[in-house]
Amino acid sequence: MNGSVASFDVVAGAAPSSAVEAFNEDGVVGLRDSATPDWLATVEQGITAALSGASADLDVVKKDGDTGRFSFSSQAWRTVEPFRRFIFESPLPDLVWPFLQSSTLTLFYDFLLIKEAGSNSAATPWHQDHAYYPLQGHKVINCWTALDPIPEETALRFWKGSHRPGIVYRASNFEAPDTDYRHVRKERPAIPDIDSDASAEILVAPMEPGDMLIWSSRTFHAAPGNHLNQRRAAFSVNWAGDDVTYEDVAALETYRDANLMTGDRIEGEKFPLVRSA
Repeated sequence: MNGSVASFDVVAGAAPSSAVEAFNEDGVVGLRDSATPDWLATVEQGITAALSGASADLDVVKKDGDTGRFSFSSQAWRTVEPFRRFIFESPLPDLVWPFLQSSTLTLFYDFLLIKEAGSNSAATPWHQDHAYYPLQGHKVINCWTALDPIPEETALRFWKGSHRPGIVYRASNFEAPDTDYRHVRKERPAIPDIDSDASAEILVAPMEPGDMLIWSSRTFHAAPGNHLNQRRAAFSVNWAGDDVTYEDVAALETYRDANLMTGDRIEGEKFPLVRSA
């Protein structure tokens, strides 16, 4: 590791302008205590509901040799009421909107991620979120809130500044990293060997419950499995800004909308407009 993700305090529900500057430069920034204990409790209620069947998109994976499971779910806000409240009623939208530098704030999707204790094999390879999206445009961010303490050993890693060239690389196959992702776009460049690149500055992001990371959808990031004896859970909300349009290409249903055509703004029942200047 070369350093830590720059982190800032949230004051009166807002991040300082220096946090936006750090995000623009590094492609990732941390906000300490972005969610209050009450709002974290709301998300925990959502986790309980999602794991009990309220999320139709829930996947639970337990890899050979692991004692813990890896659970994840997308677009759960549509059926899990506590997640909906956190997204639409908490201070979250107004806190993150300035990072898009956009006249609008549109909900793209939410993502629940739980690596239980002993899910050693649940590593996340280097990837860009944007590689999986049927989107054109640059104003797409992931806002990732920690529910548990996340020490450096299990923390996310980011390739500092990797968003700045604007290049979208091929998508990684999380299930079998040595094979092509099912919706791979081979016209895109292959992912570079980041771990072997001495010039790549890697930032690590240890977190406490309520801390949030915000990163560009074009920033490369990765994470190890969870070999510790504690859960590692996070709830992320992904947002799109005013330069983002839909591209009708093969992608996971989470990211697609049959009511949109190539060139349409990302907006509608599935991707609701949450703020507008």
